[in-house]
Amino acid sequence: MHSDEQKEQKLNCGQEQLSRLSCARMRTTLSAILVVLLASGGVGQLTTVPSAKSVEATLDSKEQELERLYASYWQIQYQLEQDATSVSDKDVNRKIRDVISDPEFLHTLKVAHLEDPVLQRRRQLFLEVAADSQISTDTDLVTLVESIRRDGSTIRYKIGGKLLDRPELDNVLGHEVDRDVRRQAWYAQAELTKLTGDRICEVMKLRNQLGPRYAGEHFSDFMLRRRATNRQELLSWFEQIRTSTEPEYRALLSRMQRELRVEKLEPWDLEYYFSTLSPELESKLGLEGAWKRTTKVAGLLGFDFSRLPVDVKITDITFGGYTMPIWYGKEIKLLVSKHTGIRFADTILHESGHALHFSFVQEPTFILRDNYPPPMDEGLGQTMSLMMFRPEIATTVYGLSSDEASILNERRRLESNYSLRVLMVQSEFELEAYDNPQQDFTVLYDRVCSKYLDVDCHQSNTWGYDPFYAAIPIYQQNYVLAEMFAYQVHHTLDQRFGRNWGREGGSYLHDKFLIRGGSLTLDQIMQQGTGEGLSAKYLVAALKAQPTGAAAKSESK
Repeated sequence: MHSDEQKEQKLNCGQEQLSRLSCARMRTTLSAILVVLLASGGVGQLTTVPSAKSVEATLDSKEQELERLYASYWQIQYQLEQDATSVSDKDVNRKIRDVISDPEFLHTLKVAHLEDPVLQRRRQLFLEVAADSQISTDTDLVTLVESIRRDGSTIRYKIGGKLLDRPELDNVLGHEVDRDVRRQAWYAQAELTKLTGDRICEVMKLRNQLGPRYAGEHFSDFMLRRRATNRQELLSWFEQIRTSTEPEYRALLSRMQRELRVEKLEPWDLEYYFSTLSPELESKLGLEGAWKRTTKVAGLLGFDFSRLPVDVKITDITFGGYTMPIWYGKEIKLLVSKHTGIRFADTILHESGHALHFSFVQEPTFILRDNYPPPMDEGLGQTMSLMMFRPEIATTVYGLSSDEASILNERRRLESNYSLRVLMVQSEFELEAYDNPQQDFTVLYDRVCSKYLDVDCHQSNTWGYDPFYAAIPIYQQNYVLAEMFAYQVHHTLDQRFGRNWGREGGSYLHDKFLIRGGSLTLDQIMQQGTGEGLSAKYLVAALKAQPTGAAAKSESK
């Protein structure tokens, strides 16, 4: 994961995105910790129009210095994420602010006449970064968010006489056979809402005040634009996915109820159900040997991780995975949380996609390398994640039989029908919360939950368990768009290279996607890589696909 607000929060990419979407990996851009004083006043009118050459020279200098500073920043973050107490990022943050806090240059940049398209793009991104930064580094906002982060990191949840941290609580919800213990774990999430919920509301209100002041528009609309989408397009995709897969989702709920032998499905049954589908596969696809298998998958595409600047560490972190671009193309650090079974294998594959992107990105300057469209970066993570569910990979790399590969693929289809709806709940809830932060969020969450999941959430006040709302706002929609991206890319490569892409397919993936940063928009990248703009139709087709082989026999029983 890699996201804007990870920089401001020193927080790895947020809540586990229901298995593979670890998350969930957030990816970072330049803006999160920059303090920029955009001067509408206090900067005198320039007497001469600045030359494009002088503007470019100053921009070059600033970006080069920022790249050096961020190498130090990420090294410190890598230590902080592993609970180091002897380091601090205050000094490097101050130096970054010194580089960027230049009102006269920002005014010059805005009024300069620039003809070169690359320079125009750099200006656009730099000014967007500046506006984003003024919001994210507001003193009152930073104080609130850091207090929420601190409490979220230290809280322990009491379940069955034990005190559990977040990964342990998540594992109970996903794997615990005892239904009453799962119920306790579900309601325990509300402990974090009780602790931090009021402050999350204050954070949203404050961002709503800062958005028009610095970005000239509503905060959530600005952030959607920064994330390479907009509200109308996003909600249209959500509705397409929800309505197109409604029969499949209702069939899934009926199957859950029947196989779990419960009179009424409860929220604490849903995620757990998927661990019952193929328990024998959990041990085969767990932590041991996971990175070796991941490198084999990459090797089939011609990518040799032993020759790439990627360092991998398995440890305990709040989120599923976190990939840090210390230096793009030169030094990448990858952290993966100690989860279990298929979830872990999925997550480490996802993170490998980020690592490949950060290793190969080819852009002329730092701001272009660092300001890629988030749905593409998350989508590259999912492009790698999907590899494990291709039968030809599951059998040759992961050692599954053909029947087991069929069952694994069907499990993912079923689980995606659920997990994508959870992501749409979280994203739509957040947008509506920003629309009216005064409303009762527990009532709002239950309404959106019912719309997508068709279960009673019992007004259990669990919405505050999601760390994205405070730390990484308006980001979770990227995981839905990432699934769209990944299935569209897989379809394109299947059409061009058949089921076994080989090195030729890897070269295409490299040339059309992995080298991309911020020079092109998401639509331009998709048009050049797949021949059409981002589309939900390939994802919908995958969610509606009929099971085959052993999976079909299992479902018919």
